[in-house]
Amino acid sequence: MAAAYPYGSALAQTTSAPSGTVINSYARVVSISSTTVQLSSSTGFTANSRALIVQMKGASVTRTDSAAHGDITGYGSAGRFEYVKIISVSGNTVTLEAAPSVAFNTGGSLQMVSVPVFDGGSLNQNIIPQAWNGQTGGVIAFDVTGTLTLNANIDATGRGFLGGALAASTPFDSCASDQINYTGPVEAGTGNKGEGIVPNAAAHAARRGHNGNGGGGGNITDAGGGGGGNIGAGGLGGRELDVCEDDGAFGGLGGQTLDYSPNNRLFMGGGGGSGSEVSQAASGGNRSGGGLIFLRVGQLVGGGGQIIADGLSALQDNFNGSDGGGGGGAIAVSVISGLSGSPVFRVTGGEGGDEANDQFAHGTGGGGGGGAIRLFGATCAAITPVVNGGTAGTSVLGNDAGDPNWGAIDGGPGNCQGNFSALGQTSPVDPARLNVVKTSSVYTANGSSTGFSIPAEDMIYTIVVQNVGGGPAGEDSVFVIDQLPAQITFFNGDIDDGGPDNFPGSDPVAFVDNGSGLSFNYANDVAFSNQPSMPISFADCTYEPASGYDPAVTFICINPKGVFARPQPTAEFTIALRARIN
Repeated sequence: MAAAYPYGSALAQTTSAPSGTVINSYARVVSISSTTVQLSSSTGFTANSRALIVQMKGASVTRTDSAAHGDITGYGSAGRFEYVKIISVSGNTVTLEAAPSVAFNTGGSLQMVSVPVFDGGSLNQNIIPQAWNGQTGGVIAFDVTGTLTLNANIDATGRGFLGGALAASTPFDSCASDQINYTGPVEAGTGNKGEGIVPNAAAHAARRGHNGNGGGGGNITDAGGGGGGNIGAGGLGGRELDVCEDDGAFGGLGGQTLDYSPNNRLFMGGGGGSGSEVSQAASGGNRSGGGLIFLRVGQLVGGGGQIIADGLSALQDNFNGSDGGGGGGAIAVSVISGLSGSPVFRVTGGEGGDEANDQFAHGTGGGGGGGAIRLFGATCAAITPVVNGGTAGTSVLGNDAGDPNWGAIDGGPGNCQGNFSALGQTSPVDPARLNVVKTSSVYTANGSSTGFSIPAEDMIYTIVVQNVGGGPAGEDSVFVIDQLPAQITFFNGDIDDGGPDNFPGSDPVAFVDNGSGLSFNYANDVAFSNQPSMPISFADCTYEPASGYDPAVTFICINPKGVFARPQPTAEFTIALRARIN
């Protein structure tokens, strides 16, 4: 591992989400019926493309006003995901190649994310996801068929579950009487729960109980918010205002540790809870958790860039209970041919907010829990994993009293594991799949044609070759063999001779590209055979046809060069030739 990022090292806090380029499209899944998926919007989703369905929320929790509030009682399909292939789009309805195998819950924040596919090369600009908006976003997903050199960051920092709403200002009330409550609606002065994998509920948006992996809010008066959690638990928020101390700890509970044991789920980091507020507008900052990153790549090479899904740290406060840090997110990477260069993968929890008041000790924020790194085709020893929980906030006066964190607790660490087969079961992209369509039309020469397919008429035979799969064909691998029926004779001359010049040049076989990415040179890429049996390879096509109409030509062999591109949305080429009906 690189010395700059040892396991468990402390990192400078990040209080705002990074900037970069969004490469994904997102839509809420309204319904799924077999292979038919209704979306809130089909913008950015195309036929013959790959997508990811991800269940962002859907866990059930205890809702009693007790210390068990927010404890997860069942995960449902929360955290489950599945790669799918889109074969057609009509309006906001997409049709999949196969029905999803996961029983997703469309009422539980289910979204579809486009999965762009790249050939490989160097990543030289930061990639980020759309920020999570409560229904969509927070996810980076893409495939690379070749080698990706990581020169810039893939960064989902702070794009996960949202921090609790900042408390509203309310006058100091000589210490509150509701310090023991674990749940309730948002009211003036209440610290509020961070978002987690639990569906939102207005009746349970405030007070110190956690919200699944969302941190709890600090209770009145001036208790700190709890840190958001992931696989690492969020830390407890700091105690209330020192003049209200009665040996109780009323800071928000840290977000709950999430269960990754089925090894087929990924979760965004929980949002940090807000501290309670009694004197002025709170200033806790964003405090969102880290998002999700799905990367499938042929080979990954570290080049100085990092893969990051950190939770955001809370800002320092001066008069109120400080807020908890966001939980780290999750990174899942599958490699086919290896991983080198020890790239840094980070899923750290955000730091809890400090308290700077030098007259009264206010509650400090709990640290966010660390997230999860899951690998397939590589081990954690091949990367530099940074999975720290965030540190708890500190208090100026608490330090003087021998309790620098004023009761707040650091977030628990996340972890890194290999053998994440849920991501590696599918190859990085679908293979190429070629579709060939042959048509013919009467060739009108100088207006003398009858317009009918009868003997002595010339025909233009058109062969359209399409890639309708999800990935590219191999280098120089496209080999088309067209067998000429005995009833026609190939014309070895300018395909347009004697008629309108529809095809540039003077070759007997024309090539028209439409997004295939292939190159074509008639002298090198077209050959002929006069044998009765079909050639096995391009090298078997050795016949030199006579000028003009040559009845000896039995097969035309075509081998354009390069990689036949995947459809985005079209990848095809057209071959045209001329022949006479005998």
